Amino acid sequence: MSRQKTTIASFESISPAEFFYRNRQMAGFGNPTQAVYSTVRELVENSLDSCEDAQIPPFVGIEILSDMADTVTISVSDNGTGVPSEQVPDAFGRVLYGSKYSNRQKRGTFGLGVTMAVLYGQITTDSPMSVHSRTQGADGLLYRLLVDVVNNRPIVVEKKPQPRSEEGTTVTVTLKGDLKRSQDRIIDYLRFSTISTPHAKFHLNIDDKVDLNFGGFSKTLPIPVRTSHPHPRAADVELLRRLIQQNCEKTLHDFLCDSFQKIGTRTATKFLRFMNLNPSQIVGELKREELARLGTSLRSYDGFENPDSKCLSPIGKDDFLHSVTSLLNASMAYYSIRGPSEWQGNPFVIEAVLATGDDFPRSDIPTLYRFANRVPLLYDSSDDMLVRVLKRTRWARYNMQTAAPVGLFVHVCSTKIPFKAAGKQSIASIPEIENDAHHLFMELGRKFSKTIAKSQRSARDAKKMREFAKAFRQIARFSTALADHENIPSTENLVRKLFEVDSDA
Repeated sequence: MSRQKTTIASFESISPAEFFYRNRQMAGFGNPTQAVYSTVRELVENSLDSCEDAQIPPFVGIEILSDMADTVTISVSDNGTGVPSEQVPDAFGRVLYGSKYSNRQKRGTFGLGVTMAVLYGQITTDSPMSVHSRTQGADGLLYRLLVDVVNNRPIVVEKKPQPRSEEGTTVTVTLKGDLKRSQDRIIDYLRFSTISTPHAKFHLNIDDKVDLNFGGFSKTLPIPVRTSHPHPRAADVELLRRLIQQNCEKTLHDFLCDSFQKIGTRTATKFLRFMNLNPSQIVGELKREELARLGTSLRSYDGFENPDSKCLSPIGKDDFLHSVTSLLNASMAYYSIRGPSEWQGNPFVIEAVLATGDDFPRSDIPTLYRFANRVPLLYDSSDDMLVRVLKRTRWARYNMQTAAPVGLFVHVCSTKIPFKAAGKQSIASIPEIENDAHHLFMELGRKFSKTIAKSQRSARDAKKMREFAKAFRQIARFSTALADHENIPSTENLVRKLFEVDSDA
């Protein structure tokens, strides 16, 4: 009689650092080319957020050095407020730790990117990263850090005082990478960052061979965004449970007013009456099924206003148009904006500029340039929702000629961008965002069509005017000869008056 073997699975847990060490392509570090670009991008984004939080015009310096062995050293410096000494190890040496989790617009999302750069440098060159930072009232401090991958903790290799002339932070990471293939992408990233962040200035130096300055198109800093309460349509059971833990003694009525935006006394009373809920119920005493019912009711109730947009920072019409026309040779440019709208309680705004000019490739549809929370998206365009919307928009109906040189710059800003992966390069399909994008593209198409139609009418009128002017001169010449006069009278006023009457009609 045969004996059947029994296999028992063994279970274990891994730290977040271990997970992203094994799956680093998810965070944009899948190959040497992308790793160099992602490192520059993550460090620059942190610098921009630091400066804007303190309402300081950003100046970001990027220095990249490489050797024949494909070892690349990237240093990014800023003029921000610096990182508090006690926060440096965790901020740079722990995965999923940072200041990105508040309910407001931020360039970063997961508190992941910079630590992934540190981790990638560590596993490819066994080199610690360095952070040289100075805050107000301090002299400056230098850290050299590694990541304990198994326990997701920072390892402080060195900590010492090091003077710094001004407040700010310099982060240096050494890694194995392909600088030659990533260089053009880095330059494009910085160039297009001056469109989404026109008040910032960048200086790039690569091996003392490339020395470029970018930006400074605007002197106006964006209005600081505010952290907001969650919108009631974002209330799933887990969010409600967390909020109730902080307000367990409150009545249901007071809990709704104090925990969510767009719910005042009148709205809360109306909602509770409509849903037949007891306003005096203590929220800490709610049972699981009552909590689930409350969440379902909040998400389905259509009496709430759209979310507050003060937690968002769109580029704005003047800055968006000025930065596009300053960076690129655009003969015409049009701006439109949609929102604030919301998806699952998350507020969002979409704004776009449609521009024509010789700097754009010629195509049957506009060339798309994508931005999310002021960050240019340069990878994974084929998977992006905006690309699908672009392709299904019927551009031919808007007088867009075949092979026209047109560019479409689209910026989506939200407290939560639905990225497809942790690498933050393409936006997932969300019906509300997709619908607003489609209407925005059509609106820009109509503006473009009106201008083209007006230009075509002007060209036809100019041609008619030349033909009439020629005929009038001939009539005047023949009439002068028949009348036996020497001087031929001017006919310019007659032609001009004729077309003035025609245009008035």
